[in-house]
Amino acid sequence: MASKLNPSDKQENNYVNIAIDLVLKVGALFLVVFLCFKIINPFISILLWGLIIAIILFPLFQRLNHWLGERIKLSSLIIMVIGLSLLVLPSVWLVNQLVDGVKILADSFQEGNLTIPVPPESVSDWPLIGQWLYGHWLGLSEDFGESVKGFMPQITAWGEKLLSALANTGLGILQFAVSIIIAGIFLIFFEKGSNSGRKIFQKVVGDRGEEFLNVSLVTIRNVAAGVLGVAIIQSTLIGVGLFFANIPLAAVWIIVVLVMSIAQIPVLLFNIPLIIYLFAFLDPLPAVLWSVYFIIMGLIDNILKPIIMGKGSDVPMLVIFLGAIGGFMAFGFIGLFLGAIILSLAYKLYVTWVSYE
Repeated sequence: MASKLNPSDKQENNYVNIAIDLVLKVGALFLVVFLCFKIINPFISILLWGLIIAIILFPLFQRLNHWLGERIKLSSLIIMVIGLSLLVLPSVWLVNQLVDGVKILADSFQEGNLTIPVPPESVSDWPLIGQWLYGHWLGLSEDFGESVKGFMPQITAWGEKLLSALANTGLGILQFAVSIIIAGIFLIFFEKGSNSGRKIFQKVVGDRGEEFLNVSLVTIRNVAAGVLGVAIIQSTLIGVGLFFANIPLAAVWIIVVLVMSIAQIPVLLFNIPLIIYLFAFLDPLPAVLWSVYFIIMGLIDNILKPIIMGKGSDVPMLVIFLGAIGGFMAFGFIGLFLGAIILSLAYKLYVTWVSYE
């Protein structure tokens, strides 16, 4: 006859069963999450950027939708087409210019035809740096091959990185295009999406869910307008000047300025060698006029940011810098934009959380 378990043994067995059941459920949940992450991982940056674009454009979408008589799909389609048009046309020119410029440099370097122009004698008369700059510049122009021979490993390595960056740029533009299409789809389902977002925040932070949701939306829009928008405006205006001033490899410098502006590195640092080039190879009057233009464009972000960004939505420069550079390393060209917004959002949510009393 089987012996009966005493109450303490039954209770212990119940605890064991509950623990096993919990472990299995949690394990199954983590397995599902892990598999979902593996499946969606190649598309994470595109989906995130699509969501951010949808949040940024939502006020515009609302106005257009109201104007069209609540025709959601048509409003989303119009925004999608306009967004793709604004992206594709300049991007095609930019990528073509980048590829052509790098190809010319590579061909000239391989054939040994890459030379540095002889500096004008007027350079030696410049105050402070004139003699030093003229001497080194003249040495490079007279025997460029010998001057760079010792730096060939570094030049080769940087050349490979530059080609990789070009490929990243082209891929990033393609990702932007796909993200705009995804943003249009998100806008169609904006009601369900906003309800889902609200419920998620309420699940995570409870009664403060609505507050955290509003902080997230405001931060995304302000950083996009005040950092990314200003960076695009500034790099575009400087790019126009580079193009009309006939600066060599203008497309390459536009990308450099864009990266510097997003990463909150003063664009005036780029203007220093640019102004030296202008005074060395242009007549005095055009050199002065273009220098004034580029200096103003280098400072224009200090005027635009206070106008565009909302009060009280400032994010430290270091946060944006780390977000832009870290995002670029993690996601490529699109990460410049994505990283700055995500890290800024995390910072603002953290500040909102710790400031609660």
